[in-house]
Amino acid sequence: MFFLRKVFSGKYLSDIITLSIGSIIAQLIMVISSPLITRLYTPAQFGVYTLLMTIVSVIGPNINGRFDMAIVTSENKKEADVLTVTSMLFCLMMTFFISVGLLFIYIFVPDTFKKIGPWIFILIPIFLLSGVINTLLSYNNKYKQYKLIRSVSVMRSIVLSFGQVIFGFFGLGIIGLIASQVISLALGVKRQAKFCFGNIRDLITVRKSEVYCIVKKYKNQPMYSLPANVVNALSYSLTYFFITNMYGVKEVGFYALCQTVLGMPITIICSNVSRVFFRQAGEAYQKKGSFFSVFKKTILILSVGSIPIFLILFLFSNKIFTFAFGNEWGVAGEYAQIMAPMFAIRFITIPVISSLLIIGKQSVEFVMQITFILFSLLIYIYAKISGFSIDTYLLLTSIMFFINYLIILTVIYRVARGKTSN
Repeated sequence: MFFLRKVFSGKYLSDIITLSIGSIIAQLIMVISSPLITRLYTPAQFGVYTLLMTIVSVIGPNINGRFDMAIVTSENKKEADVLTVTSMLFCLMMTFFISVGLLFIYIFVPDTFKKIGPWIFILIPIFLLSGVINTLLSYNNKYKQYKLIRSVSVMRSIVLSFGQVIFGFFGLGIIGLIASQVISLALGVKRQAKFCFGNIRDLITVRKSEVYCIVKKYKNQPMYSLPANVVNALSYSLTYFFITNMYGVKEVGFYALCQTVLGMPITIICSNVSRVFFRQAGEAYQKKGSFFSVFKKTILILSVGSIPIFLILFLFSNKIFTFAFGNEWGVAGEYAQIMAPMFAIRFITIPVISSLLIIGKQSVEFVMQITFILFSLLIYIYAKISGFSIDTYLLLTSIMFFINYLIILTVIYRVARGKTSN
């Protein structure tokens, strides 16, 4: 009971709540606007939009080579400044190479983006914006600017939802969905950068030799953490392309709404828990060589949230989807019932997976994450050969991913305990 009181009354939970308030408001805006949006756009339009955003979800969080993550746990202000510059330089370099690659593929292998068309090039400014936002977000997190992070999150959600509704009323279709996404990302960058610009002299005086040293020190970020994160995102993203191949773009639209709703609790709670956990666990590890107490608090908080949320979605998602989004989207509710158990354990695991990054075991993270993509490929091949229905395909995916998350959580638990006992 003493431990429980300590967990639910301490600064740790307070920081999480501060961040989560913004996410809750942002998601409420999305929930309120979703019934309108699903009636203004067709499942096929959502399918194309989802394919684009799926590519963003794989590359966007990794466009900085994961150097942005190291800003949060940097040892001092000077190192944080050098990492900030390194993160931005890596973003610019990656955006350039990706742009050249997209142009080459579009010209010489046109069938690759047949279902997306020239819209593929909208990814270039989105990647650049993602890199800037990633860097600034880590900089804000480093200096505990949680209210700023919260307000920007709410503003972006308002702009995204409002834009999609307005553009939908004018019948702009896929153009409206994409334009809203770009505008929402661009707004808020100036506010996020305000504190960073206050240290602009320190940033512009960073030398090449300092960047070289920081790349050498944090080489595990692009070598292991980057591919591990890409593989994890790709394992989920591949599902969209596999569904497109086996069942069509319309089914992608249904699956996308299912993932959006199931992902809301993760967006509201897990992303914020992850930021606070990563900072506090990193600080504890630097001072004490252990972060097991932070790990225990985090797992308890996440478990308390996961069970009721996903139990409700498992039992009633079909009725919820039909009522909220219209009869046409009831299929998405059926998919949500199938995927809910897997999302329940994902909810608990995702925020603490950075434990391996904190102790410098990015290679272990990479090995564990690659099993997701192997499972995805094996299930796809098996479903393709056997001619499974989409329900069976999703059920197999949910079961295999659930088992893999359980294994990962066990490994992280043992790693944390091992550090405590040393």
